[in-house]
Amino acid sequence: MQDKDTYQFEDDVQDAKTSQRQRRIERREERRAERESGGFSWMIGLILIAIGGLYLLQQTGFLPGLTNWWALFMLLPAAGVLSAAVGAYRRSGGQVTPEVVGLLMGSLLFLAMTAFFLFGVSFTWFVPLFLIGAGLLILFGPVVANR
Repeated sequence: MQDKDTYQFEDDVQDAKTSQRQRRIERREERRAERESGGFSWMIGLILIAIGGLYLLQQTGFLPGLTNWWALFMLLPAAGVLSAAVGAYRRSGGQVTPEVVGLLMGSLLFLAMTAFFLFGVSFTWFVPLFLIGAGLLILFGPVVANR
C-alpha cells in the first residue's frame, strides 16, 4: 500500500515538473517570436541612415538651407512609440484599445513636433492643434476603442 502511495506521489511530482517545464518552453518561444518579428527596429535603422545621408548632403553643400536637421532625431522616439502601438494592437488580438489609441497619438505628437522644428513653423500653431487633437481624442477615443 505504501509503495502505491509513493509511486503516486512521484508521478504527481513528475507531472508538476513537466507542466512547469512546458510553461517555461512556451514563454521562451513567445519571447523568441517577439524578438524575431523585429517590430519596427528596421524603421529606426532606416531613419538613422536617412538622417546621416541628409547631414552628409548638407555638409557637402548639396542640400543648403536645412538648418534644423537635428529635429530629424525626433523621428526615433516616434518610431519607437509607433512600434509599441503595433505591439499593443497585436497583443489585444487586433483590437483598437485605449492603449493603442494613446500610443498612436504619442507617435503623432512626436511627428508633429519634428515637422514644427524641421520646417520652422511657429509654435503658435502647435498649441491650438494640440488642444483640438486632445479634444478629438477625448470625444472619439472611446468610440474607436469600443469598435
